[in-house]
Amino acid sequence: MVGVQPLSDTAIGRVQDFYRVQGGREAWPWRHWNAQPTVARAINRRISGSPRRSLHEVLGEVLPDLGLSLPAARAVSLGCGRGGQDRSLFRHGIVKTLVGYDLSPDSIEAAAGWARAAGIEGFDYRLGDLNSLDLDEGAYDLVVATMSLHHAAELERLYDVAARALRPGGLMVIDEYAGPSRFRWTEAQMRAVNGLLTILSPAMRTTPDGILKPLIEHQPEAFFEAVDPSEAIRSGEVLACLEARFDVLWRRPYGGTILHPMLHDIACNFREGDLFAETFLGAAIALEDTMMATGELQSDFVALVARPK
Repeated sequence: MVGVQPLSDTAIGRVQDFYRVQGGREAWPWRHWNAQPTVARAINRRISGSPRRSLHEVLGEVLPDLGLSLPAARAVSLGCGRGGQDRSLFRHGIVKTLVGYDLSPDSIEAAAGWARAAGIEGFDYRLGDLNSLDLDEGAYDLVVATMSLHHAAELERLYDVAARALRPGGLMVIDEYAGPSRFRWTEAQMRAVNGLLTILSPAMRTTPDGILKPLIEHQPEAFFEAVDPSEAIRSGEVLACLEARFDVLWRRPYGGTILHPMLHDIACNFREGDLFAETFLGAAIALEDTMMATGELQSDFVALVARPK
């Protein structure tokens, strides 16, 4: 790990404070860029070939083909957040029991509450820092990580722990932002995103808390230290570090290179049935497809299944 220091206790406190505040934002409609229905259908198409088949539906077929019996008897969720993806894995018959770890006490409390409300008895949520987490050797059939690995500074250690925790034949599934560390967007990416943002009216660019979304730009390290010191800390190394320790058996890049920075915090303004919103998103999705196909842009997000070497 070059040039990146583990998070201090003070930095960990700032991360926890950040996710305490973020909890209120989870009530925003389509809080995340990939939850907007038109975008979600595009992601499904890129992953499964059909706008109606999601990642978790596909995993229900892929994992047994790779030798994993479903539902997985024991699973662990790394950086579980508020547990939404864990509950989806349960609904799709992929996991039976699951232990979830997260650095945020507020997220752990919310995840446990939502699991109880859904009638899921086999989920156990625990406070844990991915940078110092220890897991029992050979304890799990499945390790899952959803939008959490890009928050880990100690990627090498985390992958080693995950590999040892898997029983023989066990698998790791990730759904992850693997774009530039600290969101050091490429020039082509910034031109595309900012060009699209300038087309939008102020109303379309205003967040639910009344802030006009600015054009994207590179942020200094001090910005991340003040807001969330873990954010995208080594995201650009997520795949290389994994591939040094795991064999990737199935991989689906699904873009987000334009859509993610463009829609962050304003996805809820793109309502279904709004002709302008649907036309605009269709054009943005087509642009992202084209720029990735030509190699001008790489995919910032990827879903994959891997096995320890």
